[in-house]
Amino acid sequence: VYYGGAGSGKSVFIGQKLVIKSCRSKRKVLVIRKFGTTLKDSVFDLILKILKQWKIYDYCKVNLSTYTITLPNGSMFLCKGFDDPEKIKSITDITDIWVEEGTELSEDEYTQLDLRLRASVEFLQLFISFNPVSKANWVFKRWFSEGAIYDKDRTKILHTTYKDNRFLPEDYIRALEEKARTNYVYYRIYALGEFA
Repeated sequence: VYYGGAGSGKSVFIGQKLVIKSCRSKRKVLVIRKFGTTLKDSVFDLILKILKQWKIYDYCKVNLSTYTITLPNGSMFLCKGFDDPEKIKSITDITDIWVEEGTELSEDEYTQLDLRLRASVEFLQLFISFNPVSKANWVFKRWFSEGAIYDKDRTKILHTTYKDNRFLPEDYIRALEEKARTNYVYYRIYALGEFA
């Protein structure tokens, strides 16, 4: 569970971790956002950027119409919108799932994804990343509310803020810090990475 402020590096870290994991062994990674229309300019482009930075891109097969990426070892990234959960049910042998902007999904939709993670390989992982929003959102109740019940031995929760990302431009940092004066709720969510 990766949560925190805007610009804190959550998505980049998860993308990098999944690329490394997929280079080391054959994986089938399902990358999810609630709406398919948001895939291209977010997680799909991020994974492509990582592959280019690490000089792997030229060895991969990239399908721009289906948002799939196949690495040289046969590992695959399948970037899908969760607009129609039925389409996800037919995908088999998923080894890893990344839910970007997890607060956009319902808890039932998240549970459906968790049930898809059943390939016969080691180290199956489900990642969920988000900026915290209202305490009324299901993610707060599931992992952060008093008395939240989840498997603490199998769940890692990591909180980050813009202060953890040394690559941010100074202008962006100033804009985030300015929110303390102009919109304190936004400051708490997007700068401090707190539920509001």
